Amino acid sequence: MIEVLIPADSKFKEYENQIRVLYEVNQEKITDTNSFDFVRDNTFFYLFLNDEEIIGAIYFFKTEGKLFLNAFSKPKRHLLNLSCLNLSLSWFNCDIYAEAQNRASAFTLLRCGFKRVKGNLFVYKK
Repeated sequence: MIEVLIPADSKFKEYENQIRVLYEVNQEKITDTNSFDFVRDNTFFYLFLNDEEIIGAIYFFKTEGKLFLNAFSKPKRHLLNLSCLNLSLSWFNCDIYAEAQNRASAFTLLRCGFKRVKGNLFVYKK
């Protein structure tokens, strides 16, 4: 069963160091130059667990008047990532944008209903 935690949850602290390391390992791949602390404190940050084990995280942020998402996860979690992404898309009642940094990311976005706008920019229309 997938469990979702936000930084305000007391249980989040149990996983904070692990998710920080995972963010830092994946930071270049997701092309986010912000620190983990900045992302945790200044976005809608969601940590996803499966049977008490970290799957990854998805965070949403506004830029240029649009809601964007970014995500990172442990390797070989594709089906769980799809479930987490689909779940998180239901929490917002607006278009959601994402930039795919590689083919796997683009494929995941397309499988979740995103449409390519141009280049590596995708949108999920509500």
